[in-house]
Amino acid sequence: MARIVTKFKYLKSDRKQSAGGYAKYIATREGVEKIDSSQVFAPASVKQQELIDKLLTDFPDAANSLEYQDYTAKKTIGTASEFISRTIEDNSYEISGRETYAKYIATRPRAEKFGRHGLFTDKGVPVNLSVVQRELNEHQGNIWTAIISLRREDAERLDYNNGARWRDMLRSKTIEMAKNMKINIKNLRWYAAFHNESHHPHVHLIIYSVNPEEGYLTEKGIENLRSAFAREIFAQDLVSIYSKQTESRDKLRADSKSIVTEIVSQINSGDYDNPTVENLLRQLSDKLSRVSGKKQYGYLKAEVKDLVDNIIIELSKDERIANLYDIWYGQREEVLRTYTDTLPERIPLVDNDTFKPIKNHVITEALKIKSGSLYDEDFDSSADSTVSVLETVPEEPMVDTESADFDELDKRVFTNRSWWTKEYKQARRYLYGNKKVKPDFKKAMELLLLEAEKGNGFAMHDLAKMYLDGLGVPNDESGAEEYFAKALRAFLNKLPSEKKPAYMQYRIGKMYQQGYGTEQNYTEAASWFQKSVDLGNQYAAYSLASLYYYGNGVEQDYHRAFELYRFAAEKGNAYAQYQLAQMLNEGIGTVKNVSSAREWYRKAYNGFLAIERNMADDKLYYRLGQMNHNGIGTEVNLDNARLYFEMADKLKNTNAAFGLGKLYLREDYSGYNPLKAVDYLEKAANANNSYAQFLLGKLYLQGDIIGQDSDLALKYLTASAENVNVGAMYYLGKELLLGENLTKDVSQGFDWLVKAMDSGNQYAKFLLAKEYLSGDNIPRYSDIAVQLLEELSAENFEYAEYQLGKLYYQGEEVPQDINRAIYHLEKAFAVGNEYAAYQLGKIYLNDIHDTDKAVFYLKAAAEEDNPYAQYQLGKLYLYGNGVEKNVELAYEYLIESAKNGNPYALQLLNSHSKGRGASVAMCSMSLLHHLSRIIQNQIEQNRRRRKVKTDRKTRQKIDDKKFGLGLH
Repeated sequence: MARIVTKFKYLKSDRKQSAGGYAKYIATREGVEKIDSSQVFAPASVKQQELIDKLLTDFPDAANSLEYQDYTAKKTIGTASEFISRTIEDNSYEISGRETYAKYIATRPRAEKFGRHGLFTDKGVPVNLSVVQRELNEHQGNIWTAIISLRREDAERLDYNNGARWRDMLRSKTIEMAKNMKINIKNLRWYAAFHNESHHPHVHLIIYSVNPEEGYLTEKGIENLRSAFAREIFAQDLVSIYSKQTESRDKLRADSKSIVTEIVSQINSGDYDNPTVENLLRQLSDKLSRVSGKKQYGYLKAEVKDLVDNIIIELSKDERIANLYDIWYGQREEVLRTYTDTLPERIPLVDNDTFKPIKNHVITEALKIKSGSLYDEDFDSSADSTVSVLETVPEEPMVDTESADFDELDKRVFTNRSWWTKEYKQARRYLYGNKKVKPDFKKAMELLLLEAEKGNGFAMHDLAKMYLDGLGVPNDESGAEEYFAKALRAFLNKLPSEKKPAYMQYRIGKMYQQGYGTEQNYTEAASWFQKSVDLGNQYAAYSLASLYYYGNGVEQDYHRAFELYRFAAEKGNAYAQYQLAQMLNEGIGTVKNVSSAREWYRKAYNGFLAIERNMADDKLYYRLGQMNHNGIGTEVNLDNARLYFEMADKLKNTNAAFGLGKLYLREDYSGYNPLKAVDYLEKAANANNSYAQFLLGKLYLQGDIIGQDSDLALKYLTASAENVNVGAMYYLGKELLLGENLTKDVSQGFDWLVKAMDSGNQYAKFLLAKEYLSGDNIPRYSDIAVQLLEELSAENFEYAEYQLGKLYYQGEEVPQDINRAIYHLEKAFAVGNEYAAYQLGKIYLNDIHDTDKAVFYLKAAAEEDNPYAQYQLGKLYLYGNGVEKNVELAYEYLIESAKNGNPYALQLLNSHSKGRGASVAMCSMSLLHHLSRIIQNQIEQNRRRRKVKTDRKTRQKIDDKKFGLGLH
């Protein structure tokens, strides 16, 4: 049953109107509406039934109305009255004439008023009812009327229960009205009124051209307008139809995307043995060899076209293709059902214009047969999917870049004994605790207050930390800031009297670095650290290294950071040893050296253990827990990890709660407990731990462990991103932009991806580059894409190298440059990218014609089980093209390629072993694959409704980004 009913009619200029027996009804419409509510469910009266029979005789199309459907379902006084009223209203122009009709729809009861009446039109155009009446009465051309009606429940659900919403919808369809009614947009005039009926809210529409000779509405035009109105009104529902995510849909609709993927996967993973198609392809190839003109379907003779059509008919007989076509048709019919009950008869695939491109592809494949070339698919598209698998999104906090307070009071560097008193040392023991003394914040506070009153700057600093962290006292940022300011003044006042000022310079630098007692100023901090480093202070070296690593206050310089970390590490600084190990392990600022990194991690772990024996520090406990959890610097020991995390958690370390959450999610942990994990993660998330928020968001989105909940996923991912978790920014941006797991929001997705990119996330930059290339979700700007990829290339991002190599080789987005293509592909190959190796092999084989180099690169890719490189090598050795023919070796490569999922290798093996023409067999498979892809793409386009229209806000952001990149 149609969910929207539309009725189009027109009034000829020479028509003589006759009110007949209905004029009085219209004149007294308001009185007729008044029905005794107690009688609405009683059977329809005899007079009502007689009037209904007359109405159906005079206006037979009234039987298509929603009101008549209600009446036939239950013949009551109420439904009869609704049908009678609506039918006479819909046909009132037949009774009362043009002028009266306009006035009637504008002023009748329940017509929603826009000023003094209910008539409205285009934005900015005033509506004077008397003027409109006169224009209509004097118009010499045709005037069309339309009525668009909804059921009350749909109107309420879709917010079409008010005139403003209908007005905005009709205004958005002005171009469609003009186009389908063959009226110049400048000459188009339309007026409408919304009637908020109890059962079926509807709108009356009057359309005409100021040029009496203009305007023509065909059945096709009516169908197009019905479709346009329905698509706009039911936009929310249509998204559900296309995406197949609405739970109320049946299984086929709900699972259509996975079904399509599975069908295409079946087609792509097997061979295709169809002698009929192969024979038809041979005939077509022979015919085409004698065609002198354009070898395109539209230019061919009828007998050649018949061959092409017969090949498609044979292909469409394949059960898998038939299933895909059935799904496509089901989607199309689902949309049609929103505005019509009569579905058009299905047409065969071969006659469907939507899939017409396959015909020219048949011709292309047939032309290959004469040349004897084997089908050579652009296989490396699968490389893109590998990127998402290998995305490195940080899922846990980096261990603190600032070392714990133990280094701030190292007795070896502290020279002014006046602050290092017995009372102060005891206060520190109470504050941090150790193996013998448990932390006692109350006693620590008492002693520190006494020391601070004596002018002890270190005590002032520690008091500030207690107020800041809420240790023994409520959190008090203003109190903390007051003591930090006192501490900084004390440090600066003490500095001139220091014989060895390096340590005090370091402490002052840290105050500026952290913004304690002063405005945060990284440049000032770097200056103080450098003075201290010049005097040999390891702690200043560690802190200055961190500034260079992140580019805070100084120009980012990984090599300088590495040298400073090494200086501090060699002096025994465990924190520097850890950072040094990380840089060696990842090859940042130095040559990658995993074995050396492992040794420095071991030294760092032992150093942390030594520190832990003398003090209880939550950050240190967390770090030790993390190292035991991940097996860094020591063997994996999950029980030790739990103990350290729990000790840190007791000291209110939110990272520790996150660590415990991750620990209880490990299936290899004896205490595996997802519910307990979620409790800890929520504890950390509620304390604003962005990593816990990020992990919870992913868990709720994926639904494998704790059940899927997209609302909670969005909540936690957004919270994490807003807490400046760059990984969450990227992940959330990707999910919103692509709309695969979260409700699609291109504007928000784009915004988060830009933020992630600007924060240094390479995968965000790479995804944006791909989106600018494809134009699937945002406007297509290949110039921005190439610039972003070049920036990533400068950062040695291997997938950008590979992508640039492809672009320069294909020469579509940028001028073809084989040398630049090779340059970028070799950079990707140097870091082990198998797809780059495969692409290099193809370039040297087909463009440079250097078989030796081609074989070298193809073998490198084949050793990584790249099925397409194995396929290429199999072909080379099977036919002896540039290499010594070796059928046995060829079969080895082809068998491995087939095992790794390449259907073309299987097809080639089968055709060769049976002695059949390999070229024809490969072409037949190519056609099957191509046809399946075309149908799959059409299904996906239907699912997305149409290519995304980027909203003004997003487009402005994109334009701003172009300007920032110098591409305006």
